[in-house]
Amino acid sequence: MRNRGLELTLISRIIDSNKFSWRSTLTWDKNWNRVMELADGIDGQQEIGSGGQATLIAKVGGTTTAVYGYGFVRSPEGEIVYDDKGLPAYPDEIMYIGDASPDWNAGLYNSFKFGNVSLNVMVDGQYGGIIYSQTHHKLMEQGKLRSTFRGRETGFIVGEGVVLNEDGTYTPNTYEAVTPDWYRRFYRRANVESNSFDASFIKLREVSLSYALPKNWIDDIGIQGVDLSLFGRNLAMITDFPIYDPETAALNGDTILPGIEMGQMPSPATYGLNLKLNF
Repeated sequence: MRNRGLELTLISRIIDSNKFSWRSTLTWDKNWNRVMELADGIDGQQEIGSGGQATLIAKVGGTTTAVYGYGFVRSPEGEIVYDDKGLPAYPDEIMYIGDASPDWNAGLYNSFKFGNVSLNVMVDGQYGGIIYSQTHHKLMEQGKLRSTFRGRETGFIVGEGVVLNEDGTYTPNTYEAVTPDWYRRFYRRANVESNSFDASFIKLREVSLSYALPKNWIDDIGIQGVDLSLFGRNLAMITDFPIYDPETAALNGDTILPGIEMGQMPSPATYGLNLKLNF
């Protein structure tokens, strides 16, 4: 396996005066992972681990974070193929779904200081990568997400796609599937494609506000400095991932499986108060 990475850092003093200062640090990094060869006796591919129905498989020329699983049967034009019950057809083999590793990561740190008051703000995130969510499968199957509103009033769904005819041609799907049956098939646990999502996100990682007591307030008590600060971590997030937080991974035994989510808990925000004394 070969890893090659690039990391860039830009540090700037945007404003630097006695009364007010603003300093900023921007970081960006990218990693290129490639499987160069497999061990003797391993033919074609090596399974790294699996969670739910998603599997990480290493192939020569690929990566160690490639996600494989069942997807949709599609026509030559890429449309989903349905059977005569209006349900997505079952595929015969698993396929490459995507890569769990992001295209790149970035972070922006800003520090503001006005007199004795300091404000620090950290924003970071990643672009690209996918994550398979077994939680999404379960909630869709049970009708607990807003995405399952479709078909509730009529009791049926006509899936967008085509039907394979006996003569080998494709025609638009017109079969009506019972609503619960359609969701159970479309978002079934084994359908890694329908339960996988873009893992990009932007997070307000940390904000802290601090105040340094004036020197003349503490000269008489033998302390050189007192800093009082409030902080919060994981305060907000922007992402298209529908289940809590895409910054997660599954665990199979002692193997960490990036790109796979299975029953994760919501990521907590943390708030705190710091008191720093300098003697």
